[in-house]
Amino acid sequence: EEIVCEFVFVSLCVDAVCLNDDGNVWDALLLATSAALKSATLPATQYSAETDVVAVDRDGKGTMLKLNYLPVSVTLSVFDGTTIPDPTEAEERIEEGSVTCCVDQKGTVRAVWSSGHLPDELISGTLKYAVTRADILCSILQKVTGD
Repeated sequence: EEIVCEFVFVSLCVDAVCLNDDGNVWDALLLATSAALKSATLPATQYSAETDVVAVDRDGKGTMLKLNYLPVSVTLSVFDGTTIPDPTEAEERIEEGSVTCCVDQKGTVRAVWSSGHLPDELISGTLKYAVTRADILCSILQKVTGD
């Protein structure tokens, strides 16, 4: 029995080159990727039943990529119980630990990564800071991308 798929799937890849590590590269990469995906347009396609091929329709109107949420991340390094946002590579080498929070445009925490043995109250405090900072970053991102 032949399996027939009624959908065409698009695969997107992101390539990034770091020119200068003057702050957390992961946070900058996710912010740039979110901006790129938010403004991405998928090309119009046309299916040929005769050849069973889906091809780009150069005369057709593309479709904006629909995102369920727009993630940004905020990283804080921990030194002697004090948190420092947006650590450089040099700071990350000597930190006691770090917390990275991924937050969407609605303030929902989507993921949390931590390293080192950090107390729960310290991680909780970084989450509050991350949500506030993510709100600022998402507002800037929405202005830049025309929302």
